[in-house]
Amino acid sequence: MTMSDLSGKTRIVMAVLLAAVLLLGACSGSSDDSSEVVGGDEFALQPTSVVTTVAMASEDMAEAGGDMEEAQTIAIAAAPIGTDVPAGLKVIRDGRVELRVEPGTFGQISSQLRSIAQDLGGYITAGETYLQEIDDIDYTVGWLTMRIPEDRFDDAVDRVDGLGERLSLSMSSQDVTEEYVDLEGRLRYWKTQEEFYTRLMAEATEIADLVTIQTRMQDVLLNIEQIEGRLRYLDNRTSYSTLTVGLTEVPGSTPIGDPYDKGVIGEAIDQAAAVLLATIGGLIIGAAFALPFILLALVGLGIWMAIRAIRRRKPETEEPSDG
Repeated sequence: MTMSDLSGKTRIVMAVLLAAVLLLGACSGSSDDSSEVVGGDEFALQPTSVVTTVAMASEDMAEAGGDMEEAQTIAIAAAPIGTDVPAGLKVIRDGRVELRVEPGTFGQISSQLRSIAQDLGGYITAGETYLQEIDDIDYTVGWLTMRIPEDRFDDAVDRVDGLGERLSLSMSSQDVTEEYVDLEGRLRYWKTQEEFYTRLMAEATEIADLVTIQTRMQDVLLNIEQIEGRLRYLDNRTSYSTLTVGLTEVPGSTPIGDPYDKGVIGEAIDQAAAVLLATIGGLIIGAAFALPFILLALVGLGIWMAIRAIRRRKPETEEPSDG
């Protein structure tokens, strides 16, 4: 091998080494650029990092035999700050419980119901008690209506349910969140109208303008009052749930009367009133139906009497002939 061949090979090796050095330098520059981007836009990458961290924590807990529900709880807790949390729903809840209690304990159970309402922060709004006679024995029957704070409603149902033998239980709920939000929006609108007309009234100088502005202001204030009244009603109905408790001492072997039953005399009065109203209604309908025929008959009678009167007068008015 000659010196010229060695020199050519040396140049080739040097060229390859130089190319490798340049390539490594380019790769190092790209890596530095990437690091700068991450450092300058770390907020954009935070959600991805959080999700990745949570996923890894969940996988580690699952591999360690942990509860998957606990892993999901960690994932929810790690949600990015700023997520809108839905406001609480506005729900009207009502319930009714029918209980059979031991004879002679009606007063005691009623006192316990009042204590339950008071302990839970509620109160008694209405009630009724009467005697129901069955087989010559008087049994006490009645009902009480309780208003209970919404968050203690289930506690009230559980405590009331243990006071006697449950005969029936019914629950109902009505979501009024949409109506409540709509009313709040309308109230804000009318409040801005009130401020607008208040400024106009302060700037008005003519009596006619003042009268016009005052008239419109009255309409605005009326709408505000109606909306605020409805909002107060919804606040009260959603803050306090209604629970009606029916009590009866009637044993299970005998028929149980309705706590709202008016008794035999009340039913007889209701039936008599219904018959009387039906009779009056029938007479009115019959009179309305016969009225046109009666009027026609009266007109015909008047015409006939007029014709008879005219015929009777004709002989009297005729003059006697000379013969």
